[in-house]
Formats: sequence, structure tokens, C-alpha cells
Amino acid sequence: MMVWLHRRSLGLGLAILALATVLSGCAPDANAEIISPQLGEQLYAKEASGVVEVAPTAVPRTFADLTPEEVTAGLPADFAAALAAADPAKGQNVATSNGCIGCHSTDPAVTMTGPTWHNLGDTAVNRVPGESPALYIHDSIVNPNAFVVPGFPSGVMPQIYGDTIPLEDLADLVAYLLSQHGQ
Repeated sequence: MMVWLHRRSLGLGLAILALATVLSGCAPDANAEIISPQLGEQLYAKEASGVVEVAPTAVPRTFADLTPEEVTAGLPADFAAALAAADPAKGQNVATSNGCIGCHSTDPAVTMTGPTWHNLGDTAVNRVPGESPALYIHDSIVNPNAFVVPGFPSGVMPQIYGDTIPLEDLADLVAYLLSQHGQ
């Protein structure tokens, strides 16, 4: 009986040793190329003999970087003229009287039905490629489903503001929203 236990222990020991040998071959190689965000650059560097030039990430433009013409580019002439004479303080009242603040907040920590207005002047500069910040904000009010901010539902904002808010009030509102920058 003792011989049988000895053989069984020896067999079990050999099996564990064989398993350990097999598993050690599966150990990760810290220098191996793995799928990662840098894999493309690693493979390119290997192919280019280790010399890789990576262009720096472009810094997004801000409202302060724009000329007045760049801020209003693409707007209808009558609206651009109204915006030139607009009063941002009156625009805040327009936002309140039309219920805009029920869905939008200027506090970045508060999530509401609509996107935040915090720093909107800067956000609008880069939101839709090829659109000026004033055009983006204007179109977001009068045609809100033309561009829907990712993560927010479409069809929620009323489609009537282009018809119900007078031109001067709409210009005041856009001026107010553009003033939300550099915060």
C-alpha cells in the first residue's frame, strides 16, 4: 500500500511539474507587441528603424481666437445686423421668459435635458465644422434638430422658436449665449 501511495505522489508531482512547464510558456512577454492605442506607432517605428515623428495634437480654437467676422460668418444679413446691436443682458431675460432655463443650465455640474450653456461661446467655435459660433447657436435655436449634441435626445426642443421669438430678442439671446465663454 505504501508503494502505491508513493507512486501516486510521484505521478501527481510529475503532472504538476508538466503543467507548470506548459503554463510558463504562456507567461506574457512584456516586450511583445500587443493591441493597444500605441500599436500603430510601435509597428511604424519598427518599420522605420525606430524613427517616428508624431504631429502634436492641435489645440482647439476658442472664442477669443476669432475675429468678429469669424464669430458671425454665415448668418443671414438681417440677423447679423440685429446681433451687432444685441444686448446680452436682455438675452438672459429672453432665455428666462421662453423657458430655456428649464432644460439648459450655465452650471457645468448640473445635467439637464438639454446641453449645458457653460462656456458655450468656446464650445460653439468647434461644435460643427465649418459653422461660426453665432451660426451654430442661431441654428440650434431655430432648427434644433439640424445638429443634436451627442448624448442628448433629438426632438425635445420646440421647433417654433424661429417663428415665435422676434428677431431682436433672438439676437439678444444669441449674444447672451456667446457671452458664455472663457470660464
